[in-house]
Amino acid sequence: MTISAPSTRILLVVATSGLFLVRLALDTARTGPLVVADEIGYLTNARVLAGGVPGQMSLAPFYRGGYSLLIAPILAAAGSPETAYRLVLVVNAALAAALVPLVYLLLTRCVGASRVAAVGSALAAGLYPSVTSYSQVALSENLLLPLFVAWLLCWGIAVRSRSNRSVTTWTTAAAACAVALWATHGRMIVVLAVTVAALAALALVRERGPRLVLPACVVVAGGIAAVHVLDSFLIRRSYGGHAPDEAGQRLSTLGTASGVGGFLRNLIGQSWYVAVASLGLALVAAAPTPSVVRNLRCRRASVADVVLALTLLTGVGLLVVSALSFPDAVRPDMLIYGRYVEPVVPPLLALGLLRIASSKRRSAAPVAAVIAAATVATALLRVTISPTGGANRWNVASIPFITSDLGPAVIVGAGAMTLLVIGALTRLRAPLHHLLVVLGVFLATALVVEHNPVLSGEHAFYPSGWTSPAQAIGGSRTAAFDTDGSGSLYVYQWFIPKARLVLFASETQPPPSRLVITSDSWAARHRGLDPVRLWEDRSRGSAIFRVAPGRA
Repeated sequence: MTISAPSTRILLVVATSGLFLVRLALDTARTGPLVVADEIGYLTNARVLAGGVPGQMSLAPFYRGGYSLLIAPILAAAGSPETAYRLVLVVNAALAAALVPLVYLLLTRCVGASRVAAVGSALAAGLYPSVTSYSQVALSENLLLPLFVAWLLCWGIAVRSRSNRSVTTWTTAAAACAVALWATHGRMIVVLAVTVAALAALALVRERGPRLVLPACVVVAGGIAAVHVLDSFLIRRSYGGHAPDEAGQRLSTLGTASGVGGFLRNLIGQSWYVAVASLGLALVAAAPTPSVVRNLRCRRASVADVVLALTLLTGVGLLVVSALSFPDAVRPDMLIYGRYVEPVVPPLLALGLLRIASSKRRSAAPVAAVIAAATVATALLRVTISPTGGANRWNVASIPFITSDLGPAVIVGAGAMTLLVIGALTRLRAPLHHLLVVLGVFLATALVVEHNPVLSGEHAFYPSGWTSPAQAIGGSRTAAFDTDGSGSLYVYQWFIPKARLVLFASETQPPPSRLVITSDSWAARHRGLDPVRLWEDRSRGSAIFRVAPGRA
């Protein structure tokens, strides 16, 4: 069966629009941030970039400003934090939906896929469950996912181009994407490094190569300087003038035997996650084929080979960075933490589907053996750790199984599900059947509430009767936040857009402002300040008090 070009375009528009509308519908009942302090970091950065008050993020990690730059105009124009947050989620839904046309362009222009096969594979990539989960929270992954595919697309077109001007244009665009990725999250320095290596390789193999890639090198150098300026501005405004040395902290874990053991443990567990979250398709895409081997021997890599190599190099780099990030597994999801690597999964998933559909001799045995071995190893490793914290399911949202406590049984169940899926895909012949299997599993995964913790998180953060603290703060420029009391420093500062929170410890310090955010019992211990209750948050046991003039 053939589909005309107009029909393909219609399918593409319908798929993209449908995903946008579905994700938009999921966001209609949202009130505010759920993933703290991550969301608050990006949102307060955006507020600062829009000219608003600085955030109080000195106790949190540093969050880079790339995603915040994108959403800053919303915070500048929106009238309230609630409205601004919902508009940010609209942007997220659009970014998530953009994955479908971007992957489609990557497959048709750089991989040589037919229009029909490309639409189906792009739709599968766009329905990857984590994409939907991220779209419902203000996290940098919403920008990283489509931007990474755009980076691959730029490189694919550059390698395919015969015109020198076109090569220069698209390598420069790829360099700009790489800088933007790094500006969005520090771990994407992997993409920056791969870009520099790819530019060097292109300069060596292409006639007049150094001259062709010079503009891209200028963009990389200028972009690094610009990102440094942006980061420094945000650090001065909201992070107390300092930020942790992320690279140094990660590399320091390799200085001890336990650190090396933790790195290897995480590397196995997180690689397992990529394999099962992609239903084994990432392994199918990564497996070398005879044609690829011949091309490499002849030093004649195709555009598709280059795209795959760039994706795999980035994936390996991100796995290393992610494995170094959690030397101590204080939560069960840290063993199989997937969020740092997931930008590479949608394109790998699409490439894997294409390879299965085009392969004449299909065997699930090699991929199944790797998945089975990785599942056993990860389940055994899970037995050796005893994390005390609860699982953060945002970081493993695409496990094709009920997550529960992320114990060994869950790991084995997810591995078994992946083996069933990859076995079915290699036995089915029609690409439509492949697509239906993948979409069926992805939709089932996304519909399980445990895998999409928005509903439970919304209720926990904003229970019935909860009101914003903004009215109690009024027009005050500052409010004191008691670090010895209860409450949520990050959630509250988002809903108080015009006041700067000043930290103090009530056990040893007087409040530095007449407005005090502290525990509900604070007033009873400080009657001498004549506190008046203005607002309370029963779910967190905290309240806002106004003390008498001259008492603060």
